[in-house]
Amino acid sequence: MKKRNMIAGIFYVVLVIFAVYLLFPVIWLVITSFKPRGEIYVPALPSKWVMDSYQELLTTFSFGTYFMNSVIVAGITTLLVCLIAIPAAYGFANYSFPGSGRVFSACTFLRMFPFITLLIPLYIYISRLELMNTKTALVIANTTFNLPMSMWIMEACFSGMPGELIEAASIDGSSRMHTFLRIILPISTPSIATTVILTFMNAWNEFMFAFISSTSESAKVITVGMTMLTQEKGVRWDLMTAAGSLYIIPMLIIVILFQKSIVRGMTIGAVKG
Repeated sequence: MKKRNMIAGIFYVVLVIFAVYLLFPVIWLVITSFKPRGEIYVPALPSKWVMDSYQELLTTFSFGTYFMNSVIVAGITTLLVCLIAIPAAYGFANYSFPGSGRVFSACTFLRMFPFITLLIPLYIYISRLELMNTKTALVIANTTFNLPMSMWIMEACFSGMPGELIEAASIDGSSRMHTFLRIILPISTPSIATTVILTFMNAWNEFMFAFISSTSESAKVITVGMTMLTQEKGVRWDLMTAAGSLYIIPMLIIVILFQKSIVRGMTIGAVKG
Protein backbone atom coordinates (compact mmCIF):
# COMPACT_ATOMS: atom_id res chain seq x y z
CA MET A 1 0.00 0.00 0.00
CA LYS A 2 2.83 2.41 0.85
CA LYS A 3 4.53 1.66 -2.45
CA ARG A 4 1.29 2.30 -4.33
CA ASN A 5 0.77 5.62 -2.54
CA MET A 6 4.35 6.63 -3.29
CA ILE A 7 3.91 5.87 -6.99
CA ALA A 8 0.63 7.83 -7.04
CA GLY A 9 2.31 10.76 -5.28
CA ILE A 10 5.17 10.82 -7.78
CA PHE A 11 2.67 10.63 -10.62
CA TYR A 12 0.72 13.64 -9.31
CA VAL A 13 3.91 15.63 -8.77
CA VAL A 14 4.91 14.99 -12.38
CA LEU A 15 1.45 16.06 -13.55
CA VAL A 16 1.65 19.28 -11.52
CA ILE A 17 5.09 20.09 -12.92
CA PHE A 18 3.87 19.42 -16.46
CA ALA A 19 0.77 21.60 -15.91
CA VAL A 20 2.90 24.46 -14.55
CA TYR A 21 5.19 24.12 -17.56
CA LEU A 22 2.25 24.41 -19.95
CA LEU A 23 0.62 27.26 -18.05
CA PHE A 24 3.82 29.21 -17.40
CA PRO A 25 3.31 31.66 -20.34
CA VAL A 26 -0.15 32.54 -19.01
CA ILE A 27 1.11 32.79 -15.44
CA TRP A 28 3.95 35.08 -16.52
CA LEU A 29 1.53 37.18 -18.55
CA VAL A 30 -0.59 37.82 -15.46
CA ILE A 31 2.46 38.52 -13.28
CA THR A 32 3.87 40.98 -15.81
CA SER A 33 0.57 42.87 -15.91
CA PHE A 34 1.09 43.81 -12.24
CA LYS A 35 4.65 45.08 -12.71
CA PRO A 36 5.62 48.77 -12.75
CA ARG A 37 6.30 49.95 -16.28
CA GLY A 38 10.06 50.15 -15.68
CA GLU A 39 10.27 46.46 -14.73
CA ILE A 40 8.46 44.99 -17.75
CA TYR A 41 11.64 43.53 -19.24
CA VAL A 42 13.09 42.36 -15.91
CA PRO A 43 12.91 38.53 -15.71
CA ALA A 44 11.85 38.48 -12.07
CA LEU A 45 8.85 38.99 -9.85
CA PRO A 46 7.79 42.63 -9.49
CA SER A 47 9.37 44.59 -6.65
CA LYS A 48 5.97 46.19 -6.15
CA TRP A 49 2.60 44.84 -7.30
CA VAL A 50 0.66 47.67 -8.91
CA MET A 51 -2.55 48.11 -10.90
CA ASP A 52 -1.25 50.98 -13.05
CA SER A 53 -1.49 49.02 -16.31
CA TYR A 54 -5.13 48.12 -15.72
CA GLN A 55 -6.08 51.65 -14.68
CA GLU A 56 -4.49 53.21 -17.76
CA LEU A 57 -5.93 50.51 -20.02
CA LEU A 58 -9.50 51.03 -18.84
CA THR A 59 -9.40 54.85 -18.71
CA THR A 60 -7.18 55.92 -21.62
CA PHE A 61 -8.09 53.30 -24.23
CA SER A 62 -11.78 52.67 -23.37
CA PHE A 63 -10.92 49.02 -23.05
CA GLY A 64 -13.94 48.36 -20.87
CA THR A 65 -16.20 49.28 -23.80
CA TYR A 66 -14.35 46.93 -26.14
CA PHE A 67 -14.53 44.15 -23.56
CA MET A 68 -18.29 44.50 -23.10
CA ASN A 69 -18.81 44.66 -26.87
CA SER A 70 -17.01 41.33 -27.21
CA VAL A 71 -19.07 39.80 -24.40
CA ILE A 72 -22.30 40.96 -26.06
CA VAL A 73 -21.31 39.82 -29.56
CA ALA A 74 -19.94 36.44 -28.46
CA GLY A 75 -22.84 35.81 -26.07
CA ILE A 76 -25.59 36.64 -28.57
CA THR A 77 -23.79 34.71 -31.31
CA THR A 78 -23.55 31.62 -29.10
CA LEU A 79 -27.23 31.88 -28.15
CA LEU A 80 -28.37 32.29 -31.77
CA VAL A 81 -26.20 29.45 -33.02
CA CYS A 82 -27.56 27.09 -30.36
CA LEU A 83 -31.18 28.13 -30.97
CA ILE A 84 -30.81 27.51 -34.71
CA ALA A 85 -28.32 24.63 -34.95
CA ILE A 86 -29.70 22.29 -32.27
CA PRO A 87 -33.33 21.98 -33.49
CA ALA A 88 -32.22 22.10 -37.14
CA ALA A 89 -29.73 19.28 -36.62
CA TYR A 90 -32.34 17.26 -34.72
CA GLY A 91 -34.77 17.68 -37.59
CA PHE A 92 -32.23 16.61 -40.20
CA ALA A 93 -31.19 13.60 -38.10
CA ASN A 94 -34.66 12.24 -37.35
CA TYR A 95 -37.14 13.57 -39.92
CA SER A 96 -36.33 13.17 -43.58
CA PHE A 97 -37.99 14.84 -46.54
CA PRO A 98 -37.18 14.85 -50.27
CA GLY A 99 -33.74 16.36 -50.65
CA SER A 100 -33.09 16.69 -46.92
CA GLY A 101 -29.64 15.17 -47.25
CA ARG A 102 -28.65 17.65 -49.92
CA VAL A 103 -30.03 20.57 -47.91
CA PHE A 104 -27.99 19.52 -44.88
CA SER A 105 -24.88 19.07 -47.01
CA ALA A 106 -25.42 22.55 -48.46
CA CYS A 107 -25.74 24.00 -44.96
CA THR A 108 -22.52 22.40 -43.74
CA PHE A 109 -20.64 22.87 -47.04
CA LEU A 110 -19.99 26.48 -46.08
CA ARG A 111 -17.53 25.27 -43.44
CA MET A 112 -15.25 23.88 -46.16
CA PHE A 113 -14.53 27.33 -47.56
CA PRO A 114 -11.58 29.27 -46.14
CA PHE A 115 -12.73 32.19 -44.04
CA ILE A 116 -11.08 34.75 -46.31
CA THR A 117 -13.21 33.67 -49.30
CA LEU A 118 -16.40 34.57 -47.39
CA LEU A 119 -15.11 37.90 -46.18
CA ILE A 120 -15.77 40.01 -49.27
CA PRO A 121 -19.33 38.80 -50.07
CA LEU A 122 -20.29 39.09 -46.41
CA TYR A 123 -18.84 42.59 -46.26
CA ILE A 124 -20.89 43.61 -49.32
CA TYR A 125 -24.00 42.05 -47.81
CA ILE A 126 -23.55 43.90 -44.51
CA SER A 127 -22.84 47.16 -46.34
CA ARG A 128 -26.04 46.96 -48.36
CA LEU A 129 -28.00 46.37 -45.18
CA GLU A 130 -26.38 49.54 -43.78
CA LEU A 131 -25.17 47.69 -40.71
CA MET A 132 -21.53 48.72 -40.82
CA ASN A 133 -20.05 49.88 -37.51
CA THR A 134 -22.66 48.00 -35.51
CA LYS A 135 -22.54 45.01 -33.20
CA THR A 136 -25.41 43.53 -35.23
CA ALA A 137 -23.07 43.11 -38.19
CA LEU A 138 -20.59 41.20 -36.04
CA VAL A 139 -23.33 38.94 -34.68
CA ILE A 140 -24.53 38.14 -38.20
CA ALA A 141 -21.00 37.41 -39.39
CA ASN A 142 -20.07 35.22 -36.43
CA THR A 143 -23.36 33.35 -36.60
CA THR A 144 -22.77 32.68 -40.29
CA PHE A 145 -19.26 31.39 -39.63
CA ASN A 146 -20.23 29.10 -36.72
CA LEU A 147 -23.58 27.63 -37.79
CA PRO A 148 -22.20 24.98 -40.21
CA MET A 149 -19.78 23.56 -37.65
CA SER A 150 -22.42 23.55 -34.90
CA MET A 151 -25.01 21.84 -37.09
CA TRP A 152 -22.47 19.20 -38.09
CA ILE A 153 -21.57 18.46 -34.45
CA MET A 154 -25.18 18.27 -33.29
CA GLU A 155 -26.39 16.23 -36.28
CA ALA A 156 -23.68 13.63 -35.60
CA CYS A 157 -24.80 13.54 -31.96
CA PHE A 158 -28.50 13.06 -32.77
CA SER A 159 -27.80 10.52 -35.52
CA GLY A 160 -25.83 8.39 -33.10
CA MET A 161 -28.69 8.11 -30.63
CA PRO A 162 -30.73 4.89 -30.66
CA GLY A 163 -34.09 5.33 -32.35
CA GLU A 164 -35.68 3.29 -29.56
CA LEU A 165 -35.50 6.35 -27.30
CA ILE A 166 -37.91 8.33 -29.46
CA GLU A 167 -40.10 5.28 -30.10
CA ALA A 168 -40.38 4.49 -26.39
CA ALA A 169 -41.24 8.10 -25.57
CA SER A 170 -43.88 8.12 -28.30
CA ILE A 171 -45.42 4.92 -26.96
CA ASP A 172 -45.59 6.48 -23.50
CA GLY A 173 -47.59 9.37 -24.95
CA SER A 174 -44.84 11.95 -25.06
CA SER A 175 -45.18 14.63 -27.73
CA ARG A 176 -42.34 15.39 -30.14
CA MET A 177 -41.53 18.65 -28.36
CA HIS A 178 -41.62 17.02 -24.93
CA THR A 179 -39.38 14.20 -26.16
CA PHE A 180 -36.92 16.70 -27.60
CA LEU A 181 -36.80 18.92 -24.51
CA ARG A 182 -37.03 16.33 -21.73
CA ILE A 183 -35.23 13.30 -23.17
CA ILE A 184 -33.02 14.21 -26.12
CA LEU A 185 -31.49 17.47 -24.87
CA PRO A 186 -30.29 16.13 -21.49
CA ILE A 187 -28.57 13.21 -23.22
CA SER A 188 -27.03 15.63 -25.74
CA THR A 189 -25.38 17.75 -23.03
CA PRO A 190 -21.77 16.87 -24.02
CA SER A 191 -22.31 17.87 -27.66
CA ILE A 192 -24.23 21.01 -26.68
CA ALA A 193 -21.44 22.01 -24.30
CA THR A 194 -18.88 21.44 -27.05
CA THR A 195 -20.92 23.59 -29.42
CA VAL A 196 -21.19 26.38 -26.85
CA ILE A 197 -17.47 26.35 -26.08
CA LEU A 198 -16.33 26.31 -29.70
CA THR A 199 -18.85 28.92 -30.83
CA PHE A 200 -18.06 31.32 -27.99
CA MET A 201 -14.31 30.95 -28.48
CA ASN A 202 -14.56 31.46 -32.24
CA ALA A 203 -16.73 34.56 -31.82
CA TRP A 204 -14.52 35.90 -29.02
CA ASN A 205 -11.32 35.43 -31.03
CA GLU A 206 -12.68 36.69 -34.37
CA PHE A 207 -10.59 39.58 -35.66
CA MET A 208 -10.56 39.96 -39.45
CA PHE A 209 -14.20 40.88 -40.09
CA ALA A 210 -14.40 42.93 -36.90
CA PHE A 211 -11.32 44.89 -37.99
CA ILE A 212 -12.69 45.88 -41.39
CA SER A 213 -16.33 46.40 -40.41
CA SER A 214 -16.09 48.33 -37.14
CA THR A 215 -14.27 51.64 -36.98
CA SER A 216 -16.45 53.41 -34.39
CA GLU A 217 -15.71 53.11 -30.68
CA SER A 218 -19.20 51.77 -29.97
CA ALA A 219 -18.70 48.71 -32.19
CA LYS A 220 -15.05 47.79 -31.65
CA VAL A 221 -14.41 44.49 -29.92
CA ILE A 222 -11.52 43.46 -27.73
CA THR A 223 -9.46 41.86 -30.52
CA VAL A 224 -9.55 45.11 -32.48
CA GLY A 225 -8.99 47.20 -29.36
CA MET A 226 -5.76 45.35 -28.58
CA THR A 227 -4.26 46.49 -31.88
CA MET A 228 -4.53 50.07 -30.63
CA LEU A 229 -1.89 49.31 -28.01
CA THR A 230 0.81 49.46 -30.68
CA GLN A 231 2.29 52.91 -31.10
CA GLU A 232 4.88 54.62 -33.28
CA LYS A 233 7.64 53.91 -30.75
CA GLY A 234 6.67 50.30 -30.18
CA VAL A 235 4.22 48.11 -28.30
CA ARG A 236 3.04 49.11 -24.84
CA TRP A 237 3.79 45.74 -23.26
CA ASP A 238 2.54 46.83 -19.86
CA LEU A 239 -0.89 47.55 -21.35
CA MET A 240 -0.72 44.53 -23.65
CA THR A 241 -0.16 42.13 -20.74
CA ALA A 242 -3.04 43.69 -18.81
CA ALA A 243 -5.27 43.39 -21.88
CA GLY A 244 -4.19 39.79 -22.40
CA SER A 245 -4.99 38.93 -18.78
CA LEU A 246 -8.50 40.37 -19.14
CA TYR A 247 -8.89 38.76 -22.55
CA ILE A 248 -8.59 35.17 -21.31
CA ILE A 249 -11.05 35.50 -18.39
CA PRO A 250 -14.36 34.92 -20.29
CA MET A 251 -12.96 31.95 -22.20
CA LEU A 252 -11.73 30.35 -18.99
CA ILE A 253 -15.14 30.84 -17.38
CA ILE A 254 -16.98 29.32 -20.35
CA VAL A 255 -14.66 26.31 -20.53
CA ILE A 256 -14.81 25.66 -16.77
CA LEU A 257 -18.61 25.94 -16.64
CA PHE A 258 -19.33 23.73 -19.62
CA GLN A 259 -16.67 21.14 -18.88
CA LYS A 260 -18.87 20.20 -15.93
CA SER A 261 -21.80 19.86 -18.34
CA ILE A 262 -19.78 17.51 -20.54
CA VAL A 263 -18.99 15.22 -17.61
CA ARG A 264 -22.57 15.40 -16.29
CA GLY A 265 -24.00 14.56 -19.70
CA MET A 266 -21.72 11.56 -20.09
CA THR A 267 -23.03 10.07 -16.83
CA ILE A 268 -26.74 10.47 -17.65
CA GLY A 269 -28.37 7.06 -17.94
CA ALA A 270 -25.43 5.20 -16.43
CA VAL A 271 -26.36 1.87 -14.87
CA LYS A 272 -25.23 1.24 -11.33
CA GLY A 273 -23.65 -2.13 -10.92
